[in-house]
Amino acid sequence: MTATSPTVSRACAPGRSARRRGERGDALIESLIAMVLLGVIGLGLVYAVSRAMVAQKYQKGQSLAIQSIRADLQGAGVANGCPATGASTSSSNLSLGGSLQVSGVQKTCTITAVTVTVNGVAKATSLPQIQYAADAQTLFGPGTLTVSN
Repeated sequence: MTATSPTVSRACAPGRSARRRGERGDALIESLIAMVLLGVIGLGLVYAVSRAMVAQKYQKGQSLAIQSIRADLQGAGVANGCPATGASTSSSNLSLGGSLQVSGVQKTCTITAVTVTVNGVAKATSLPQIQYAADAQTLFGPGTLTVSN
């Protein structure tokens, strides 16, 4: 008696052909889902970067305006254009460097009487309060940029 081992061909393995038919297209569906997820992540990154660039543009415009106002105050003096008493408002252009200017900047100057006491000695004096208000939607963002002391 000879011992023979049963041989089973791979094509006839039970359940093998049914499983193969069910796996058709799985890799394609998985790759399509991955592409959709990558697209959504990419769009989110583009949106975040664009918002950061807009915020940076507004910040740069505001920084240029503040530097220009500071240079005006240092060059002409804080009380330049202020009345002796009371308040006054004037409109001027604000140069932000090069050929970039903001027109219609309102400068309001109010003189306030104050009393300063040092070592028991009181002295009455006046204090100028300066306020600059610039409205440039494309440079400073929505609203009005207001700088005051």
